[in-house]
Amino acid sequence: MVHVWALPAILSFAPDTSRSPMHTLSAHRAPIAAIACGHSNTAANIAVSVSGDRSAVVWDYHNGQALRTYLLPEAPTAVALDPADRAFHVAYDDGSLQTLDFYDELQKPGAVDVLRHGASSHRPIQPSPTTRFAAASQKLGAAQSLSLSWDGATLVSGHASGKVVAWDVAKSNYLSTLINLSGPVSTVQFLSPTGFPQSREPTFKLHTLVKPKQDAALGTGNALVPPNYTLSMQFTGRLCSSHMSSTENRPTSKATFEQALSHPSFPTSMLEESLAELESWGASSGNGVAVSADFVSLDQDTTVSATGATSNVLEEELEEVKKQLVALQRIQKVTFSQLSELREEKEYFIAQEKKRAARAKTRAQKQLGLAKAGATLHTTSTNGDVEMDDDGSDTTPNESASADDGTTDES
Repeated sequence: MVHVWALPAILSFAPDTSRSPMHTLSAHRAPIAAIACGHSNTAANIAVSVSGDRSAVVWDYHNGQALRTYLLPEAPTAVALDPADRAFHVAYDDGSLQTLDFYDELQKPGAVDVLRHGASSHRPIQPSPTTRFAAASQKLGAAQSLSLSWDGATLVSGHASGKVVAWDVAKSNYLSTLINLSGPVSTVQFLSPTGFPQSREPTFKLHTLVKPKQDAALGTGNALVPPNYTLSMQFTGRLCSSHMSSTENRPTSKATFEQALSHPSFPTSMLEESLAELESWGASSGNGVAVSADFVSLDQDTTVSATGATSNVLEEELEEVKKQLVALQRIQKVTFSQLSELREEKEYFIAQEKKRAARAKTRAQKQLGLAKAGATLHTTSTNGDVEMDDDGSDTTPNESASADDGTTDES
């Protein structure tokens, strides 16, 4: 499992602070060999974990989601992330390395972030064997640690034989052996680059830091910071302070009233505040009670007249609301009558459509019956049961013989 912790909660002196993990990431079936965290300072930062089950999982550890799963050819021993978080490198027990690119040609479905594409999060990916490289002639031994330069061009690996080797990331080949130590190299780390122009140097240096004991913090009562918590530091340069001179007059800030007096006209900020205040005087509160006047009356008559004026305004508003209610009721009645008429028209048109469909069905059945009768008559004439005379009448062979003999059929 991979646990994600919040440092403010761990370092807090409050006794009621929860010190449990924020997230617990579980996707591996064997012990985890190494973890590498991304370089971003945003909520899109990622982490990569490699395990003895021959898998590598890319995590969004802010929400505990597994973004990508890679099936590796062997059990990995170390992992390092690219400075731009576009790829990661894995080391194996035979001394070989492998580069896995998040945005290679096989994983580009379109103009989307393929690393966070939901369709590929549940589909494991097996990298190509061509991405794996080694230096068999150097007898390096098992690779136990990895570190990548700040520009992502050089990869350094530490091996069980004590060798520290540099690799060319672009060409995926061996460069040189930097040093040969007497024991296995368990950790390799690049230092942060320095010497850039206009880079900010630290303004202080820590000398002594006395860390408190959590047990002492619990016994002090309500105090969040326990006693005997001291910090000694020394400033390494000049502090960022404003310019001060005994011969120059320091600019003094003026109050708002003084700015208004010296301004050619009223300042815009003052005008906006005044207009907003005037608008709030005439506005009524949400519960229907008028806002109290922003002044103090000097006599009783003025107070009575103000109260009477307020009541008159409320009565006028009530009458206006009643008129609006009557108008809405009238509109409602007209609307209901129109809906009733539209419903009757709809029923009429539906009945007419049903009648038309019934007539069309009857007409189709009649045409089908006439067609069947004509087909039957045609079949009978072709079998020789019916013959046609010159005058167009249907006669049988017996009737033709009787006509020749001059006799008639009384039936």
